[in-house]
Amino acid sequence: MFPLSGRRTAAAVIVWFLALVTPLAAQEPPPEFELPDVISPGRRPQPAGTSPAYVTAIPGEELRRMGFLTLGEALAFVAEAYVRITGTGLGGVQQASIRGSTPQQVLVLLDGVPLNATAQFGVNLATITLADVERVEVLRGPYSAIQGNFAVIQVTTRSRPGRTAVVSSGSYGTLQTALRLDGGTAGLRFGLGSEIAATSGYRPNGDATRWTGSGRLAWGEASRGMFSLSVHRTTGDAGVPGPTYFPSLSDRLADGRTAVAFEWARKAADGSRLLRIWSLEDTLRSTSPDFGFVSESMGSAVGAEWQQVARLGHGGIFTWGLEWQQASFALQSTFSAFSSNASSATGYAQYDLPLGGRTLVGAGLRYEAHSVYGGRLDPRAGFVYFVSPTLRLRGGLGRTSRAPSFGELFFPFCSNPALRPEQAWATDLGLEAAARPGLLVRVNGFYTDAQNLIIGGCNPQNIGSARVAGLSAEVVGRLSDRWSIMWNLTVSDGIDRTTGLSLLRVPPAQANLVLRHSAGGGIAISLLANFVSERPDLDFSTFPATRMTLQAYATIGLRVERMVRGVTIRVGVDNLLDAQYETLRGFPAPGRTYFVQLGGSF
Repeated sequence: MFPLSGRRTAAAVIVWFLALVTPLAAQEPPPEFELPDVISPGRRPQPAGTSPAYVTAIPGEELRRMGFLTLGEALAFVAEAYVRITGTGLGGVQQASIRGSTPQQVLVLLDGVPLNATAQFGVNLATITLADVERVEVLRGPYSAIQGNFAVIQVTTRSRPGRTAVVSSGSYGTLQTALRLDGGTAGLRFGLGSEIAATSGYRPNGDATRWTGSGRLAWGEASRGMFSLSVHRTTGDAGVPGPTYFPSLSDRLADGRTAVAFEWARKAADGSRLLRIWSLEDTLRSTSPDFGFVSESMGSAVGAEWQQVARLGHGGIFTWGLEWQQASFALQSTFSAFSSNASSATGYAQYDLPLGGRTLVGAGLRYEAHSVYGGRLDPRAGFVYFVSPTLRLRGGLGRTSRAPSFGELFFPFCSNPALRPEQAWATDLGLEAAARPGLLVRVNGFYTDAQNLIIGGCNPQNIGSARVAGLSAEVVGRLSDRWSIMWNLTVSDGIDRTTGLSLLRVPPAQANLVLRHSAGGGIAISLLANFVSERPDLDFSTFPATRMTLQAYATIGLRVERMVRGVTIRVGVDNLLDAQYETLRGFPAPGRTYFVQLGGSF
């Protein structure tokens, strides 16, 4: 352990770090905050500039460079996304809201496995660590319709060869160790990864530990098809300190998840084919000794997907696929029990066609037959128009829908079995310009009109109609040979038309900045800043719960890095100004914290 606290400790750490600077240092490659290709909009690889979708694709290496441990921490800096946090650190719950969505409306894919299949109230992004992540894509708006949700977070784990090790330690007894090994021959590759993270927590009963293991095996020939098998397992145990108005010193929460995916993929000059078979197991156990309460739940799901991509005449690309999924869920608690299951069969198709030399149009359909709610058809369409080689206009329109989750329907004392599927029309229009080579500037407007929107709480309810309108601006890339930037500003307005009130937990304004300077000689300095405006929430310390306003907040973080003989030494401080704030009522964020991290390849 290397617990750090106080200004003197911070100064001592930085001085200690600078003493490591030697002429033997190697130069790290420049940051690449955004990848040039995307997968999620068309469910196939394609250049980002040819997609009508607004999608952010970030290399996992850049997220690790910023010192983040979990996916939730990283997504807090992405445009049009707001991460809601309950609990403390590694043991807490981190859930993303994208364009004012609820966390349940955000589909999270881990190597193609839909983690929402068994999630009770949305996917906890704190359970997805970044040590083994190769890339993350965030897809918003109408082009997520072909995936069947309001927004999509697609996580791809490492498949490239390499052997790495990372050790970090910081405030509140936080410790992380991660190891990855890869090897094989020309026709057979394997990869193994393991990570342990732990913290004593910044609140009483806020300790947590998490282990994540992964394995990947790939074999085959390109002419006949490549096979791959990936396995991901994570387990966690944490104290549950509870909200500040109802604290707990004994509640515990333990979780486990296993995701397995088998794929066969074949590429040819005229297109590609993909077969994916997957399974998911999810467990959750909560105990409250003070109240004599124990709750155990287990979810399981299996699924399969067949996809074919065909290259047609005049440059057109036709993508179609079939999906099948079956999920079950069971909960046994001291006071009640329930079990349920559901299945769905889906077909989707997408056609993209270039018109002339400057325009590309695309149209798609997704039809899903649900065992409980019947069939629904969701269309989408979009375009890209290149005003010039460095300036493009893109936009889209689509409808998406979502069936209630098992938790929303049946969770004891906090559910509603009468819930109906929610659906929404979404549109966006954006202008993107390459201000200079390697630097992208975006301005994007979006509008979502939802019907039967499911609003959480106890008990969740469908509201008749709601809308979210907003605008975002973004600058991503290299300002110069030594300076890189990821900046964004999002303003939005969410209204419940039934009551005329603002939607809960949707910030009217938020801004993020990651500014990185490569000083030469292997030294790099990064500034991380985050601002979130006032936003409405519910105060459950009163009965019934009353609306209240959470205060605006801003945080600043710093990273100082030095590469010495292939080893990167990183010292960081978060919440430098020790801001006191909450992302959800009753769950305070930590104050100023520090960490030291060492990592490299061997």
